[in-house]
Amino acid sequence: MSVRRSLIFLTILVLTLPICIFGVSATQLMQAREPDQNLRFYVAAQGDVRLFVTGIGKIEAASVADLSFTRIGKVAEVFVQQGDTVQKGDVLATLVQDNEQLAYDRAVLNLQLAELQKQDVLKPVDDSAIRVAEANLKSAQGAYLGIQNAVSPTDLQAAELRYQQALAAKAQAEKARTNADGGQVDQVYQLLDAQVGAASFNAEIARLQLESLKTGNRGALNAAYARVTQAQKELERVKAGPTQTQIDQANIAVQQAQLQVNQASRTLTDMSLIAPFNGVVSVVNIQIGSLGSPALPAVQLTDISPLHVLVQVDEIDIHKVRQGSPALVKVDALPGVEFLATIETIALVGTNDNGIINYDVRVRLDSSDPRILTGMTAEASVIVNQKSNVLSIPNEYIRLDRQRGKAFVNMVDKQGHLQEVEITLGLQGDDVSEVVAGIDKGDVLAVKIGGDSLSIFGG
Repeated sequence: MSVRRSLIFLTILVLTLPICIFGVSATQLMQAREPDQNLRFYVAAQGDVRLFVTGIGKIEAASVADLSFTRIGKVAEVFVQQGDTVQKGDVLATLVQDNEQLAYDRAVLNLQLAELQKQDVLKPVDDSAIRVAEANLKSAQGAYLGIQNAVSPTDLQAAELRYQQALAAKAQAEKARTNADGGQVDQVYQLLDAQVGAASFNAEIARLQLESLKTGNRGALNAAYARVTQAQKELERVKAGPTQTQIDQANIAVQQAQLQVNQASRTLTDMSLIAPFNGVVSVVNIQIGSLGSPALPAVQLTDISPLHVLVQVDEIDIHKVRQGSPALVKVDALPGVEFLATIETIALVGTNDNGIINYDVRVRLDSSDPRILTGMTAEASVIVNQKSNVLSIPNEYIRLDRQRGKAFVNMVDKQGHLQEVEITLGLQGDDVSEVVAGIDKGDVLAVKIGGDSLSIFGG
């Protein structure tokens, strides 16, 4: 016969039997039972037993922050309103930032220019540049040879001969003037002086012509040689590529430009109000056109991940609570729903409330739920002991005799009679307790529905 059929049969049997044999309390209850009274049945089974320490509190946020701008300015945009959910890094509002944006754009352009110049320095050697440098060198060498060949040795010898002849003519004229006989007329002496002057002039002209050939050729050759040397060095530079000094200078220019971009970026960022964590906007104190300042809170942001419940636990039970222990949270606004939680902190010092010592226990919800709001009343039940997959029954089916320290249940025997049976309890939970002896899995228990119970837990 199935369990369901057995329960139906037992219900009919109990309601129709005029007299049943029970323990003293069961017999008295059956004799006083009205015809419309009924019984509730339970089949003993394996289950979980949990012992709780419970406290009442309110849902609290992890933190609340009043956010302000770091600079003074006129508010340009407000992107949030009260109740909005934001993520870390979201821009909540901005100040007017035209000048700061222009400075940032200019710094970015300077950085791009420095990077291009660095690329030019580091780019591979161009064959066309080498060919140009080689051509310039050949041109300089050709110019040098042209100047070198412009004045021949014959020209220099002829000029040297003319100069020597002019010197000889000068010496002869001077000798003639020195050896002239005295007593002659003045015209003779004047003629001799004129001949000396003419010879001296001719000698000087010859000297200058010779010197011009020598020095003019040498100066042009020196200039041409310098151009050859310069062209040779340029060819070597092009073939060798950039020097380490040029590379270092290019790198320094890029680093300095990057520092300027970073500084401009920080300044531009300071013109925005940015969420420092995930949360909900609880207050907005600014509007477009109003003044933003470090001294004026602009937006209040509430961190709701995770949420907490702060409850007080009596000094009698606080020793049962351990940091990291699991807990269950029930919210009045969400009846019938339980949320997993964890004990986060336990106060080291208690508070005295009219002679009762309580300790603050902070309970962290393990997951977020959009239905849970800060300020809601909540009950946190700390699991201080639990057993899984043990023989267990609801506490309403158990009667405790505290004077004798014994526990009893009303069991339905195979004949359908109710019989009070003594049981041995293990872990006694808030709703369900463990049974270690007295009944077996599958035994049917009964308790009265309505009015006084057949048995009460803790009675």
